Amino acid sequence: MVSRQDLQHGQVAAGVALEQVVFNRQRLAYSTMDDAALQREVLGLFMIQLKETRDQLKTKIVLAQDRKFMSHNLRGAASAVGALQIEELARSWESVNFDPRVLDALLEQAETAFRTETKAIFA
Repeated sequence: MVSRQDLQHGQVAAGVALEQVVFNRQRLAYSTMDDAALQREVLGLFMIQLKETRDQLKTKIVLAQDRKFMSHNLRGAASAVGALQIEELARSWESVNFDPRVLDALLEQAETAFRTETKAIFA
């Protein structure tokens, strides 16, 4: 688990993101017209996108413009499904150059919390 002390200069915004509510179910309901089957499908697709984005950000050197593009896409997807912490982390990554290890640790922490909060939807 990454604490605020682990955050490097310029990454305080990410620490603030981890204090946000994890999951806004009303936002997901709105995005999916409150259709439970569609919610499961959309969340599944989001989790795939999240994994792919994390893999790309930690396995290769990413140019600032590519990081900004990936972060922007992830932010939009997170917003649509109500993943508030992930949305805020992605928003901060659009403009701040993060150490990939710290970025991945923060994202893993937010992803774990989000999975826990949405577990009932997948049941």
